[in-house]
Amino acid sequence: MTAVRNASLGDDERDRVRERLWRLRRDRGGAGVPEGGELLLPEVFLSVPTPWLWEGWTLPSSDRYVDEDAESIAHARTVLEAFLPGEPVPREVRAVWDAPDWDADTGIRRIGVPDVLRRLMSETRLVTRERMAAARAEAEVLAIAGVPGEVEPFIAFWLPYVREQFADAAFRWIAQVDEVDRIVPWAMELALCCVERRCAAEQAVWMLRWTAEVHQSEEALKRIAADPAVDADVRELASDGLPGS
Repeated sequence: MTAVRNASLGDDERDRVRERLWRLRRDRGGAGVPEGGELLLPEVFLSVPTPWLWEGWTLPSSDRYVDEDAESIAHARTVLEAFLPGEPVPREVRAVWDAPDWDADTGIRRIGVPDVLRRLMSETRLVTRERMAAARAEAEVLAIAGVPGEVEPFIAFWLPYVREQFADAAFRWIAQVDEVDRIVPWAMELALCCVERRCAAEQAVWMLRWTAEVHQSEEALKRIAADPAVDADVRELASDGLPGS
């Protein structure tokens, strides 16, 4: 920890030291991390074993993707509705959540809070107040910039990010539904809401792009592409997905 805080190090050197420290601590596994505790997610999320997008949309009793049936589609919709925040995510919060984890110029891996959360909360049942506290402490050890000094502000800032991972996975799964009539128009309406509230916006737009043959998806893409209140990169992503682009 002393090395990563060494004032004589430049930013690139500090990132390298942080990555080495991260790998060392990661390889130690979950030693000292509390088991059990106060769950922080709505009950509807608990039937999805992992929040992280690349793990797929699975059920606890299965190692395969969920079957496309009325129950699973309704569940995906309920997850999205439960996730949707009441207000737009502030742009400064998004900037922290979306910070790149690689330096494009140097190729240096940048360890951030999401890395810590993924390690300590690899399963949905592990998203607890106690593990959030452990994640904050770990981020402090790694000298990750901008980590709140208290547990509650840390939870308030990062729990919505964890919840967003469920929405990302749900949109990705919904985009692969063969019978698109099952998702019209509610999926398109929820995608628009997510874009307007700057939450899971990119994955929402990708869902619209993957279903662009549906009139409602095309109209949603046009609306997003023309909305000056939407971030420029999301507008461009929507515009590029319009038929004929």
